Amino acid sequence: MSSNHLHLKLRQTQQLSQNLQYSLRVLQMSGQEIEREVEEWLADNPLLERVATDDAPLEAGRLSAAISQTHRNVGGDDAENAWENIAKEDDLYAYLHAQVCEHPLSDVEAAHVHILIDFLDEHGYLTESVDEIIENTPLEWMLSEEDIEQAIENLQSFDPAGIATTNLEQSLLHQLARLPASLERRCAAQIVQSHLSELKQGNKQNATFLAKKLPDYDVETIQAALEMIGELNPYPAYGFVNNDPISYINPEIIVKEGKNGWYVQSNDAMFPRIEINSELTDILNQTEQIDSVWKEKVAEAKQKLDILTLRKSTIMRIAEYLVEKQQDFFDFGEIGLVPMLLKECAQHLNLAESTISRAVNQKYLSCPRGIFPMRYFFSQTAVTGEDDEGISQNVIKAVMVQLIDTEDKSRPYSDNELMKLLQRQGINISRRTVAKYRDLLHIASASGRKN
Repeated sequence: MSSNHLHLKLRQTQQLSQNLQYSLRVLQMSGQEIEREVEEWLADNPLLERVATDDAPLEAGRLSAAISQTHRNVGGDDAENAWENIAKEDDLYAYLHAQVCEHPLSDVEAAHVHILIDFLDEHGYLTESVDEIIENTPLEWMLSEEDIEQAIENLQSFDPAGIATTNLEQSLLHQLARLPASLERRCAAQIVQSHLSELKQGNKQNATFLAKKLPDYDVETIQAALEMIGELNPYPAYGFVNNDPISYINPEIIVKEGKNGWYVQSNDAMFPRIEINSELTDILNQTEQIDSVWKEKVAEAKQKLDILTLRKSTIMRIAEYLVEKQQDFFDFGEIGLVPMLLKECAQHLNLAESTISRAVNQKYLSCPRGIFPMRYFFSQTAVTGEDDEGISQNVIKAVMVQLIDTEDKSRPYSDNELMKLLQRQGINISRRTVAKYRDLLHIASASGRKN
């Protein structure tokens, strides 16, 4: 008797675990993915039907420049199944994920590369540092610097050439490294490393100009090197469908301004609404002996409704926390962003950090400033200001852009001058960090910006 009782308890625990895993998978799905999933539920279970609604889909708004990659993070209980959810479109991320099995990687190395792919920006660059990647992944994944550095090295061997590099210069160098060795290739690498910002687009005098800087090469070799550089992709992601903003993105969350500030509203068109068919359930309730298959269908239908309700509730709770923390962003734009970490949100909502990560995966927020991925608002603290409050990296970048946009184009600010200007505004970072952020923003050095 005791052995049977123990066996029953083990089966219940396993079933609960399976339900939880499936609920987490549904939470991670994008709007398009959950719509396809619900269609499969409806086709498989006659007890489920759509709720009749007159709600019209959200009108297409302008797409924000903040829209970038869709992070499809993997980890925890559903790691082995998560890649079944990847869309089949010929986009950069699907293309890279599909390549993982083609490389001699261990299961752990492959999982780390999958994670890293989702941190690439829309150009195919890896603009976040190793520390930032670790900071923005759940603690239970237990990623180390060595794990990420190895994943970067592995991913950079994938196609297209230049993928997972940090900027244009590094991307071009990686692309050149895959070409056959030659004098022209060596010259091209030297041009990219030392003189890329000095080149004038379409200027036929570039070769003559560089001949004075590169005495080891004749003009013909330099011209051939320039032509070689011109055939490279400025962005590794060039040519993939994700290279351009996609007009069919519809946000799950709408942020509006009211009398008491900004508030959250759900875009119900992006949350599938289904219910249990009352006519069929009435018939089943009147039946004396219900077949076990129908009992399973009833239990399954209730489970699906609970999963959808929990998914919407979780996304809404996170959105409300996000908007409460980021009120200044909606008033003033990127300059108003405050540092906000996944773990802080998890602690506030009493949820697991991995649950927050899944919930903001491929979910979008619409506001008067545009459409943004929800993950965009979770940023690491970069420095501490004069009042000991953290300053978001996105804020620093926004201030730098403002300074550069208003500079005298005949005498653009050097990195050292930008550092001093930032310090006057209470942002204490080094000249090297200024140069790093400038590169991440794809802004040329002072000599390259001079008119």
